[in-house]
Amino acid sequence: MGNAAGILQYCIKQKLVSATNTENIKDKLLDKLGLNSAEKQKQTDYTQGMAGLLQTKDGLALNLNNIGSTPLAEKVKTKACDLVLKQGVAFLS
Repeated sequence: MGNAAGILQYCIKQKLVSATNTENIKDKLLDKLGLNSAEKQKQTDYTQGMAGLLQTKDGLALNLNNIGSTPLAEKVKTKACDLVLKQGVAFLS
């Protein structure tokens, strides 16, 4: 979930999602994980997520920066952000 919070921050920065709701979910995830301080965030996969490195449950990774900026690539990034956001909401429930 730390990676998911980082991905949400990446998505906000890249303007791939609505910032208001996503920022709220990201902050709640960080609080729930005990990652409220910058020092704690550096010690987790949160920083990888912020850099656009999406980790899957299978241990694979997808670098969202490497898929390009074509309209199709932007749709893929937006879809990834939406899925991570839904996963984050489900984790908080």
